[in-house]
Amino acid sequence: MNKRISLILALATVLLIGGDAAAQTSTPWGYNTGYGNVYGTYGLAQTMQSMYNVARAQSRTRAQGQPSPSGASQPAERPAAPSVVRDHGKYTPDLRVDNATTFANALGDTPEERALVKQIFTATKAAFDKEAAARGWNNNIAAGLTFFTVAAINSYHDAGEPSDEAAAAFFKLINATLDEIPELGRASNKDKQGFNDMAVGFAGLLVAGYVEAKQNNDAASLALNKKLAEMMIQMILKTDPQNVRLENGSIVIR
Repeated sequence: MNKRISLILALATVLLIGGDAAAQTSTPWGYNTGYGNVYGTYGLAQTMQSMYNVARAQSRTRAQGQPSPSGASQPAERPAAPSVVRDHGKYTPDLRVDNATTFANALGDTPEERALVKQIFTATKAAFDKEAAARGWNNNIAAGLTFFTVAAINSYHDAGEPSDEAAAAFFKLINATLDEIPELGRASNKDKQGFNDMAVGFAGLLVAGYVEAKQNNDAASLALNKKLAEMMIQMILKTDPQNVRLENGSIVIR
């Protein structure tokens, strides 16, 4: 096992078993070293529970009229009303905020660990921002949630990645879902930026751990990364990972 994957796994272990000993050091994000209460001062835990419930309902509604496995169409109960675009998930970023350092300090106990987390976060965020801008998803937590969901599904189910069209459809679903949550519309730009960066940062750790473990054909590391994905899905999406999966190339929530 190389040094890089050893550090990633060490960080994953801290997240998984942080518990009482690691939960003594609070961070500016309101969660503790280790796993802790990731939402903290954002007050977004209940918002994310609402997000998942609404997304699941909207996903089921949109599934009406789609072909069933037998080839028959499922009748829609009623035509969907045009959605009102409120852009609750969008925010104005503050370029002075250094969430890379905040993220690294929250998860790393040693300079080496913090440097690795910051390296993964910075590289992931740069790639994410470029892709989000190209898709017109920039500065929107729906984009961070989409990226996180894709990374978590792959790490947990080892199912590969959805097509660009499927990812776009999921983003559209999440964006519309967030617009149905008034509490999110009242959240500050800082809180939205922090939450989005948190989702992207966690996705980066999952992707890094998954890729390293795959390249090294390391079953134990894959299993640990899967467990980490399970806990992150439960924490961020507020559901069992079995309820979020890739089916026929599309992201499905149940």
